[in-house]
Amino acid sequence: MSASVPLPAVLIEEIGRTRLLPEQYGQGNGTRIVPLSILDNTVVRFALTSAVWYFNNPGGESDALSTELLASSLQKTLNAYPQWAGQLHWMPYDGLDGEQRQGRVCISYGSPSDPGLELIFARSPRNLSSLVPDSMARMERGAWCADDLPSAQLLCTTSLALHSSSEYAGKPCISVQVTTFACGGLSIALRLVHCIADAIAMFQFVKDWAATHRALLQRRPLPTLTPVFDPALLDGAATGCVKGETVDPEILKISRSLPMAKFDWWASAPGCPEPMLSATAVPPELEGTDLGPPGDPMPWAEWDVFAPVSHYLLYFTPTEVERIWEEASSAGGFEGSRVSRLDALLAFVWRLIIRARGMERDPELVHMFVTIGARTRLAPPLPNTFLGSPIVLARVSLPAEQVASSGPSTDCGVGARAIRSAVSCFSPAALGAYLHDAAHEVNPQRFWRAFLGRRHSIVTSWQNLDAYGIDFGSGAPPRYVDAVMPSMDGCIHVMEAGPLSVRRGSTETPGRWYDSPVCVSLHLAAEVMAKLVRDAVYRPCGYARVIGVNCTSVVDSPTKSESGLYGAVSVYCLATPSQGEVLNPPASR
Repeated sequence: MSASVPLPAVLIEEIGRTRLLPEQYGQGNGTRIVPLSILDNTVVRFALTSAVWYFNNPGGESDALSTELLASSLQKTLNAYPQWAGQLHWMPYDGLDGEQRQGRVCISYGSPSDPGLELIFARSPRNLSSLVPDSMARMERGAWCADDLPSAQLLCTTSLALHSSSEYAGKPCISVQVTTFACGGLSIALRLVHCIADAIAMFQFVKDWAATHRALLQRRPLPTLTPVFDPALLDGAATGCVKGETVDPEILKISRSLPMAKFDWWASAPGCPEPMLSATAVPPELEGTDLGPPGDPMPWAEWDVFAPVSHYLLYFTPTEVERIWEEASSAGGFEGSRVSRLDALLAFVWRLIIRARGMERDPELVHMFVTIGARTRLAPPLPNTFLGSPIVLARVSLPAEQVASSGPSTDCGVGARAIRSAVSCFSPAALGAYLHDAAHEVNPQRFWRAFLGRRHSIVTSWQNLDAYGIDFGSGAPPRYVDAVMPSMDGCIHVMEAGPLSVRRGSTETPGRWYDSPVCVSLHLAAEVMAKLVRDAVYRPCGYARVIGVNCTSVVDSPTKSESGLYGAVSVYCLATPSQGEVLNPPASR
């Protein structure tokens, strides 16, 4: 592990905070109340959708990062996202209306008394260079210990609606923090309640904000922003009737054949860590009612929620990703088996994790939960500008010894094919059946479709979202983009390590996520991480780079074409107040 640099007692000082409403808000058609979608309701208790962009000082007399202009452009962007200024709240439930089920959420917007968007201004006495190395330095190392960046300490406290509790009154569903640093650099942090936005929706908002900001900066006409807020579009893709009390057993068979976990909070009190125990209680309004068949109890013995967790970023060059993919595609005589580069990379990382956990000879199953974006998988498909959180989790299960084996016929190809097989099950018809099933659940937050700890990992991917392509007018990519994930054992995140555009000759063209270095973010138990970064297998196929030794990354462009096949998605984990704090359970509602 790298040694942490001592930090000053004060890392950040809050200057002030305010609430923003769209311009001319409340002067239209009055308050609207819109129920969120079937899938939105399943993610109410998940960790916030969150990211932080760190920008270097633009230099000169540039006003690109002017905090006043950022506030103005933010409010103008909010004009196209009025729902996010509204009040997120529970829908009323009395047990008598068969069409209104317990634990469903809606958003009310259009009133001048709505919570609005929370905007926080802060400053730090630190230089960005003392907190995070530049992108070249991080990639040259091959791995960077992100524990050295005190992410949580650089964010002011906030309290968002329904996050970590059932409370919502007067609380916003989105918080934006703008922090200036001593060097003239600046960070922009977004935190959103997961049920209103997954990563795609968050990035759409940030890109719209950046485009609006550049237009104001350059005194050009404002862009036309076209987000789509219509949760009923998603619900319309469900198979059968989702309004009444009748459940179609044939549709359930299709849904419940999908490779998904079904861990039941209400059946998981035995062995549950004390901070999460309240989540295992049945909501009082459901006492005495038919709760339906229970799911699986959570295997608490496999997850020490209090053990120290370390955070590393692993960097892979395009050449390395290509080699991993070629090996996975041809391993074991399965040359005709179609796996994607993301399948192969995830399988390679899974193998590293299982080896570091010392499970090379363990015949029992281990599980990887892969988040899948549903926008393009539904029938009819949802527009890319659709707001919400249309995501599901696929479970990939294999014996640990198969995942970790280094034999010639059982390399990461076995894991890659297992991932591809599980992801491929989520066809439009299967997703339509799952929506029917989820719509009829007694409570949509009852089941957690994943788990963490020794035998479990959760993957979220932001590939093709161009996190480093966000430009507020400085013309330079961010110094660092922090994909804020819960600090829990088993969280895996994938995205590009730089802008998607690539230079071919004298022109720049849109690239593919694997045309430039790729960043894999890992949160693992500290002792496991220490083993992983020293594993000789870490540098794929015997590559020259070794942890702790600096050398220049090889950045080649592979010739084969491929798009991200999962869709960019957001992490599904338990809601926690912030990284580094004691685990806080989802509320029991």
